[in-house]
Amino acid sequence: MSAASTYAEALFEAAREREELEQVLENMNEFSEALEGSEELRLFFYGGQVPEREKRRAIDALTEGMQLSTRNFLKVLVDNGREGIFEDVTRRYEDLVKEHMGRVEVEVTTAVELSDDAMNNLRERLGKVLEGREVILETRVDPHLLGGAVFRFGGQMMDGSIRGRLESLREGMLERSVV
Repeated sequence: MSAASTYAEALFEAAREREELEQVLENMNEFSEALEGSEELRLFFYGGQVPEREKRRAIDALTEGMQLSTRNFLKVLVDNGREGIFEDVTRRYEDLVKEHMGRVEVEVTTAVELSDDAMNNLRERLGKVLEGREVILETRVDPHLLGGAVFRFGGQMMDGSIRGRLESLREGMLERSVV
């Protein structure tokens, strides 16, 4: 297990005990966006020039109003010199929260933009296929697709596009002609 996974799971357990899973996720994303938006903050947080005690005090000031779990977690990263894994921890923590809440992100690529009705219908059908889990759709348009859709979720891909079906048919015919 990677260090980021270990830290993410520890944060997840602490936040779950305090019943603040989603609030901590919002805090982590907020801190991540602040880092992304400020070169000074990135240099401060990731750089090794600032003494640990000063970093801890600054984190207290920067995270005022955030959940205690988030604030303590950031200090633990600083105490252990693990600021460099913050982004990986945030991504893993988000995955843990979504999994716990029964949510799954599905990326759908289609040839044309889907209407709201089509998206709702697709979300409902995918929810049934994915055993009742809440589906969060992320849609993309690829005009190179002839039709149908390509789905990606949980490290898997399902190609329901016309091109994918034709390719599958072609491979099937080639296999039969070789035998």
